[in-house]
Amino acid sequence: MGRPTKAQAQAWTQELLDTARILFCERGYASASLDELAVRLRCSKHSIYRRFADKEALFVAVVDRDVARFIADLSASGAPGSSPYEILRAMARTYFGFGASRDHAALYAAMNLEATTSPRLRVLAKQWAAQALAPLQDAVAAAIPARHPGEMCEILIDLLDGAANRLRLSEDIPAGIETTFSIRWEYFVSVQVQDHCANTAGRDDLAR
Repeated sequence: MGRPTKAQAQAWTQELLDTARILFCERGYASASLDELAVRLRCSKHSIYRRFADKEALFVAVVDRDVARFIADLSASGAPGSSPYEILRAMARTYFGFGASRDHAALYAAMNLEATTSPRLRVLAKQWAAQALAPLQDAVAAAIPARHPGEMCEILIDLLDGAANRLRLSEDIPAGIETTFSIRWEYFVSVQVQDHCANTAGRDDLAR
């Protein structure tokens, strides 16, 4: 057989990343081995090493790809012409969907666990989080311009993450996802309205 074409090489790399992702989700970072990965792919470890220097480099590539896909989905949230608040809600719903996904959570858990003992991965985890949440923070800034976007984004994420963690234990995630998200979103909106009214009242008092 001749050398694979560029398209074939790219397709095999994607298969490698797909299989590695499954392995990391199932085994965690520490217990995942390139030996087992090679067996699953029916290839030699040399074929893996030709693309990635070691297990950490492979793991970084897997997470990099996930983060890029997450950012693309987040950025595509909201119908064209929607208001800033509608776009923010759509992004928050997309974020919540990822958070409620067991598949997404498994890779996230593997990353966080390894980051507790690996300074390099800890730095990368912070970078990945900043990259992934940048579109949501921009949407917060556009929808709630009077408040600090970083702080408001963190508050929204905290509201959603706790609910997503509990929802993943449910036997029927799709059945509860819309109701659960709507309750959290309505609470977030109500707090913003209350804060706005309080701030407006405070300014009126000062003007008297």
